[in-house]
Amino acid sequence: MRFTTTAGSMGALVLAALSACGGSNGGNNGFPTPDASTTGDDASTGTDSGNILPVGDGSLIGNGDSAPPAMGCSPDLHSVTNASGQVVQMCPPDQGCAGGMCVPACQAAGASHGNIGCDFQVATPSFFADYTYASGTYYAPCFAVFLANNWGTPMTITVSRSGTMYDATTFGRIPIAGMPETSWTPVPATGVPPGEVAVLFLSENPSTTFKCPVTPALSMATAVQGTGVGAAWHIATGAPVSAYDILPYGGASSLLPSAELLFPTSAWGTNYITVVPKLASGGNDSEPGPQWGQILAMTDGTQVKVVPTVALPAGTGVTAAPANAVTTFTLNAGEFIQWQNPYTFAAPGAAPMEMSGSILSSNFPIAFMAGNGYLCLGSSTDTAGGGCDSGHQQIAPVSALGYEYAPAPYTTRQANLAPESLPYRIVGAVNGTTLTYDPPVTGAPATLSLGQYVDFEATGAFDVKSQDAMHPFYLGQMMTGCEVNAGSRPGADPTGAAGGCLGDEEYVNVMPPAQFLSSYVFFTDPTYPTTTFTFVRNKGPSGFADVTVDCMPAALTGWQPVGSSGNYEWTTVDLIRGGTGNGTCTNGPHSAKSTGPFGLTVWGEASFASYGYPAGTNIAPINTVVIPPTPQ
Repeated sequence: MRFTTTAGSMGALVLAALSACGGSNGGNNGFPTPDASTTGDDASTGTDSGNILPVGDGSLIGNGDSAPPAMGCSPDLHSVTNASGQVVQMCPPDQGCAGGMCVPACQAAGASHGNIGCDFQVATPSFFADYTYASGTYYAPCFAVFLANNWGTPMTITVSRSGTMYDATTFGRIPIAGMPETSWTPVPATGVPPGEVAVLFLSENPSTTFKCPVTPALSMATAVQGTGVGAAWHIATGAPVSAYDILPYGGASSLLPSAELLFPTSAWGTNYITVVPKLASGGNDSEPGPQWGQILAMTDGTQVKVVPTVALPAGTGVTAAPANAVTTFTLNAGEFIQWQNPYTFAAPGAAPMEMSGSILSSNFPIAFMAGNGYLCLGSSTDTAGGGCDSGHQQIAPVSALGYEYAPAPYTTRQANLAPESLPYRIVGAVNGTTLTYDPPVTGAPATLSLGQYVDFEATGAFDVKSQDAMHPFYLGQMMTGCEVNAGSRPGADPTGAAGGCLGDEEYVNVMPPAQFLSSYVFFTDPTYPTTTFTFVRNKGPSGFADVTVDCMPAALTGWQPVGSSGNYEWTTVDLIRGGTGNGTCTNGPHSAKSTGPFGLTVWGEASFASYGYPAGTNIAPINTVVIPPTPQ
C-alpha cells in the first residue's frame, strides 16, 4: 500500500462513467444537455466555481449520442420489451435482459447498475469496542450477510477473504419460518433455490458474548478498530441476488445492531461525496460516538484521491490526511481503509470525525461505507432518546444521487399513535443548489453548497427537490431512541419481559424515486418481534398501481399523498408485531411487487434494538455530475 500527499489545488478531473455490461446502462435517458453553461469558470485550472463537470460515456443522451434502441428490458430484467414497454420475449431462466436482448443472468444484472448482482466485496463494519474489549482483546460480535435469490435458477455461492476460500455449505443457512437457526437447512452445494434466502454467518471472536447461532466461516474478528487497513469478504453467486448485512446478528439479544443494503461491484463508482451518520442529538446519552468511514477497492492498483473536510487520523498502515488537501491512497483488490475517531466511555470528549462532505475520486470503481458506533438520537417527539445503537450505510456514487426525494416515516412507535418527528441529514454535491419542500419543512435548508451537510427534523412525508438533475444531493433518514414522549406502543417483546421500549437508533439511505424498482425480493430478520414496511409509490400514466406483499392476501391500502403534487403516495404496514403475524405473515424471505415503480424500507424492532434498510434500489447513473478532487 502506497500513500502520496499533495497539498493545494489540483486540475479538474473528468472521470468516465462505468461502461455497462451488455451495452445498457439501465435507464440513463432524460439528462439535461451538458454544455459550457454548466461548467465552472476555468476547468483547466481547477477554479471551477460550480464544482461540476458534465461528462458522457457513449450511453448518455444529450452529448452527441444517438437515440436509444427501440428494444428495451422489463423492470425485473426477465423480458425483452418493445418501445411501448410490451413484452416481446421472455428470457430463459438462466438469462436476463440487457440492451434489448437476452444475455447471461449475471451479465444482465451487472448492466442494470441496480442493487441485484453476482459479485460483492463486503468490508466488516466497525463495532463499538468499549462493549466488546477486555484484557487487550476485541471480542467482535457475530457478523452476517443475507443473500436473497432474485432469479429463476439455483444460486451457488463462493466466499473468500485474502485469497482463502470458505465453504458456504458449512456456515450458510436457509431460514425456515418458526424454527431456530440451528434447525435451518444448510446451503446445498447445488445452490439456494429461487425465491429463498441464504444467511451467511461470516465471523466472530470465539469469546464474544454475542455469538453466531452456528459456527461462522472465521472464528476471529474481521473488523478494523480505529484507523487502519482491513481485508474484505468476496462473495460471488451464480445467479443475481440482493444482499444485506447486519452487525451484530441476534436481534434484541444482541447489542447496538444495524443493517445495510449492499451494492454489487457492478454498481460501484469512481466519484463520491461522503456521508457519515450524525453526532448525538439529545437523549439519555448525548456524547458523540465513534464515527468512521471506509473506502474499499475491487481492483489492484486502485488510486483514491481524498479531499477531506476534516483531518483524517493516521493509523496502522495509514498516513494522516490533512483537511482540505489532496491525499492519494493506493489499494489492491479486497483492501479497505478505515478512518475512525478515538472514542471511549472513559474519554467521551474525543474530537468527532465529521467527514461528511469530503470528496473521493478514483481511477477504478470503489465503495464507500460509513457509520457511527454509538448513535444517540432524540427529537421533538423523543426528548428522552433511548439506549443508543449503531448505524452504518453504503453510500451511492455521485452519478446515482437524485435531485428529488419523497421520504416517508416509519410506523409510529408512540402509544397514542401520534406521528413522530424524524431526524434527516441532507448533503449537497453542487454549489448553488436550491431546494423546495412540499409541504414546507421548518428548519430544512433552502440552499446547499458542495459538501455542505444540514441536519433537520420532519413529521410525516414530504417531497424535496432541487432545480434540476445537475444539482443532485444526498438524503438520509434516522430512527430516534425508543423512549418516545407518548410512551411506547406494544411490540417490543412478545413475552413482556423486556419492557415496552420499541426500537432504537438507526440510520438509512433515502432512495430517490428515479431509482425505484417494481419488484423486490428481501429478507426480514426472524430475531425481531416487530417488522414494519414503509412504501412510497410513483404515479404512472394510468395512475397509481397496486402494490402487493407475498404473504398478504390483498393489495396494500391506507395510501396518503406525499405533498400536494399528486406524484407520490405512501403507506406503512406491519408484517409482524410483538411476535404476531399480519395474517399468515412471518419473518423470513419475502417479495413485494407492482406494475409501477415504488420504494420500500424495511424496519425491524425489538426492545431497545432496531435495524433498517432499503429493500432494494437502482444505482444507475441518473446525472452526469463529476466532482473533481479539488481543495475548497
